[in-house]
Amino acid sequence: MEKDEFIYHILVDRFTGNVALKNENRFLGGTLRGITDRLDYIQGLGATSIWLSPICTSANYHGYHVTDFMRVDPHFGTQADLEDLIAAVHSRGMKIYTDFVPNHCHVTHPFFLDARTNLHSPYRPWFYWMKGGTYKCFLEVDELPKINLDYPEACQYMIDVARHWCRLGFDGLRIDHAIGPSFLFWEKCMKAMRKEFPDRVFFGEVWGAGLEKRHYKTIHLKNSWWKRMFGLSQEELQHDYVGVLDGVLDFEYRNMLIDHLWRGEHLEGNQALEKRICQHFAKYPANFKLILFLDNHDMDRLLFCCHGDIELMKEAIAFSRKWGKPFVLYYGTELGMQNTQSVFDGSPYADLRVRECVDWKKAKKILP
Repeated sequence: MEKDEFIYHILVDRFTGNVALKNENRFLGGTLRGITDRLDYIQGLGATSIWLSPICTSANYHGYHVTDFMRVDPHFGTQADLEDLIAAVHSRGMKIYTDFVPNHCHVTHPFFLDARTNLHSPYRPWFYWMKGGTYKCFLEVDELPKINLDYPEACQYMIDVARHWCRLGFDGLRIDHAIGPSFLFWEKCMKAMRKEFPDRVFFGEVWGAGLEKRHYKTIHLKNSWWKRMFGLSQEELQHDYVGVLDGVLDFEYRNMLIDHLWRGEHLEGNQALEKRICQHFAKYPANFKLILFLDNHDMDRLLFCCHGDIELMKEAIAFSRKWGKPFVLYYGTELGMQNTQSVFDGSPYADLRVRECVDWKKAKKILP
């Protein structure tokens, strides 16, 4: 990953999905071939890389409810479609990443179904069972049982999953909920991946927002006793992955900028802000990749945070690009897509507000 890499983040189902369909919690028709057909557009934005949401078979459109870790979801196309996309991206001198979701699977995954109904199932030790037949899950989402990646067979399987997608040609993996698996798992996984793929990049989503002490039993923390006593610091969480992963998405950086954008404040010329950012960057070794971003599929769109001020949004992006670090642009941001209600208002499926299909007939770029 280059220092100033420009990564275009795509939610596969929504990038070329059917805008005639209501925006609901279901598949809306976006495909891998649809992305291939729009590579001219993506590269025309100045993007040097693409990051795809999970493309393996899933119970839901976003890909994070995995039911088969090794197969391309038929909703998105075939493995041949994926290989064509990867080849087309590489032929342009660009790179391509995808999401890796090792922490959990969906309750309909065959391994979990067998483990749940058969006490003697070979997959029984792959999950965390508690009294009454309950199980640990991703935070408090019952439909996402947590995988015991410290069990040798489960550990090896998930490493093989990562190998599978890298062997198909991905230039690296964005790791979903990286704080879920143990540091022992990451040590084994990264040792294996770096041996076979020394030129690939593995960067994590290390995000502490909204986590409370009752969630700690579902995640792995360094110095957990300290964090239980004094609470989680986003800076500390990120820093814990230095020497573990190649880098992280820099939520701490985003937090600093969004505070100013919410208040409608300009960023350029703000010496106090620049000093804070420089102090933040200085806490990390030069070879650890802090990947900057300003919005994504789990949070309010950037233009919403800028209260619809397009010039302020442009300033925030330019400000973020000047640091010479990888930068992620979420699909549709360049088109002025925005939500009108926050995704954090407690409404069911509120994240759909930032996961709309692109209306390509009406789309008009406002960036760069």
